[in-house]
Amino acid sequence: MTSPLPAAIYLRVSGKHQAEGRFGLAAQEHECRAYAARVGLRVARVYVDVISGARDERAQFTQLLADAAGYSVVILGVQDRLARDVPLSYAMLGALQRAGLRVHSALEGPLDLEDDGHALNFGIRAVIADQERRRITARMYGGKLAKVRDRGQPVAPIRAYGWKDGAPDPETGARVAWIFEQVERRGLNQVLDELERLGVPSPTGRPRWGKTALLNLIRNPLYRGEYGYGRKGERLTLAVPALVTPEQWARTNAAVARRFKGSGRAGTLAHIYHLQGVARCGECGSTMSAHSPTPRDGAVRHRYYHCRGTLKIAGRRCEHRRSYPIDVLHQVVAEGLAVLLSEPKLLAEAVARGVHERPGSGPGRVATELARLDAEWERWKGALRAGAITPEELAAERRRIDAARAALSTVEAPTPLDVETWVARTTRAVADLPLGEALRVAGIGVRVHAGGAVEFVVTP
Repeated sequence: MTSPLPAAIYLRVSGKHQAEGRFGLAAQEHECRAYAARVGLRVARVYVDVISGARDERAQFTQLLADAAGYSVVILGVQDRLARDVPLSYAMLGALQRAGLRVHSALEGPLDLEDDGHALNFGIRAVIADQERRRITARMYGGKLAKVRDRGQPVAPIRAYGWKDGAPDPETGARVAWIFEQVERRGLNQVLDELERLGVPSPTGRPRWGKTALLNLIRNPLYRGEYGYGRKGERLTLAVPALVTPEQWARTNAAVARRFKGSGRAGTLAHIYHLQGVARCGECGSTMSAHSPTPRDGAVRHRYYHCRGTLKIAGRRCEHRRSYPIDVLHQVVAEGLAVLLSEPKLLAEAVARGVHERPGSGPGRVATELARLDAEWERWKGALRAGAITPEELAAERRRIDAARAALSTVEAPTPLDVETWVARTTRAVADLPLGEALRVAGIGVRVHAGGAVEFVVTP
C-alpha cells in the first residue's frame, strides 16, 4: 500500500520584530504541527516568509509551489497568514490548489474554494483580514504622525546622503554643500562628470552618479533643514540641522528650473543675449524677445531686444515698439546694477517690487487651491462609496482638508532679505559670471520701459 504524501507548513510574519512572541513563527509552527498530528498528517518541511501580508513577492511561497509535487497538503497557522489583501488571498489559495495541494488552516480547518460553504467562509475571513490590515496600517501611521507632531522627532533616524546615524556627517555633508554650489552655476552633466573625475561615489555606492539621484538630492527640503513626514496634504515638518542655507537651496533649484525651461541652456544664444529670460517689458510685462535682421550685401549683423507683446502672435497688445541694441541695453543694465548695489534706497525699492510680483500669491492662487481641495474631497467621498476607505478615514480627511482651507486665509510673509549677504554674493557673481548669469544667481529681474529706462526687481 502506497503511503500518502507528507504535508508542508507555510508560515508568514510581516517583519522580524513579529517573529517572536505569542503569534510569532514558533507559535504558528506549534499550532500547525499539533493540527497535523490530530488529522494524521506527517510534516516534511516548513516554509517561512517574512513579508507584509499585502505583498506577493514571496521567495519561500514560490519555492513551495515548485516543490508542490512532493506534498499532499499545506498547513497554515491561520488563514490571514496566507495574505491580508482580498484579491491576493484568492490568488494565493488558487495557486496552491492549481498546484495540486489541499490547503488547511490550523484554526479554521480545510480551505476549499470548490465547496460553497468553505468558499463563503474564506471570503468573509479574507475581508476581515484585509480590514484589520488597513486598521493596523492606520494606527501605525497615526503613531508615527504623533511622534513627529508631539515629540518633535523624526519617525526614524535620518539616513539621507550627507547624514550618518541620524546626524549630519562632516565628510558627505561637505560634498552636499559643494554639489549645491556647483549645480547653481553649472549644468547637471558637467557636475556629474566632475563627481566622477573626483572619485565621489553615489549615495548607493556606485562609481557614477545618475542625473535622477542628483536632482532628487537638490530637490530634497531636508538639506535646507526641513524634515517632512506624512501623506500629501497632511505633511508635518520639523526643523533639523541644515546642510545648505535655505537661500542656497532656493537658488540652486531656481537655476535648475530655468535650465529645464530652456533659459540659459547651451544652444539658446543666451551667451549673446544675456538678458534672455531676465528682462521684461516695463509697460505690459511681456518678455523682451531677441531678434537679428538678416544683413544684406555682407553688412554687419545687428542684434536687438524688443517687447514680445508687440508681435502679432502675442496679440499686439503693447505699444512699446522700440528695439534696443543688445550692447546698449547690456551696458545700461550693468551700470544700473552697480548703482543698485551701492544705493540702499534703490535696493529697498527693487525688493518691494519683487514682493509685489511674487508668484503664487493673491486671490488667483487661493481660488485655484480651493478648487483643488474641493476636487480632492469629491475623490475621497468616491473612495468611501467604493469601499476603499472607512468612514473614520473619511472623517480624518475631512478634518485635514478643512485645516488646509483655513490655512489659505493666512498670508505668508516674504522672507526678509539679508542685505549685506545679498550684496556681497551679488558683487562676487557680477565679478565672476556673465551679466545674465549674475542676474539669475542674484534673483534680479530687469524691467525695460518705453524710452529705454531700466528698473530692477529683486526677489527675496
